[in-house]
Order: sequence, then C-alpha cells, then structure tokens
Amino acid sequence: MPETICPDCASTSVVVSTVKDQMICRDCGLIFEPLVPEQGVPQERSAKKTGQHKKK
Repeated sequence: MPETICPDCASTSVVVSTVKDQMICRDCGLIFEPLVPEQGVPQERSAKKTGQHKKK
C-alpha cells in the first residue's frame, strides 16, 4: 500500500479509520476521506471521429 500524505501539512503520519472510511493526520489533526480510484468510467465517442454516422 502506498504511503498516504496529508493534503494539508504533507505529513506521512496518517492513520486510517475503517469505521468511518476516513483518514486522520496525527500531526495536524485533519480528517479527510481517501480518494477512490476511478472505476473505468465509459467515455462517449464522437460519431465524426469514429466514422459511424447514423443515417435517418
């Protein structure tokens, strides 16, 4: 697991509270939520770029 850094004071002394899904900095006391990686959000493609025009 990569080392977590406090976004406020840049300390690496951060603990995780699994009960509330929060992270707490031991140095400055900031409570923050971890960033969740994107789960492959589908992207729309332009019909012009793909060449798949629908004719009506």
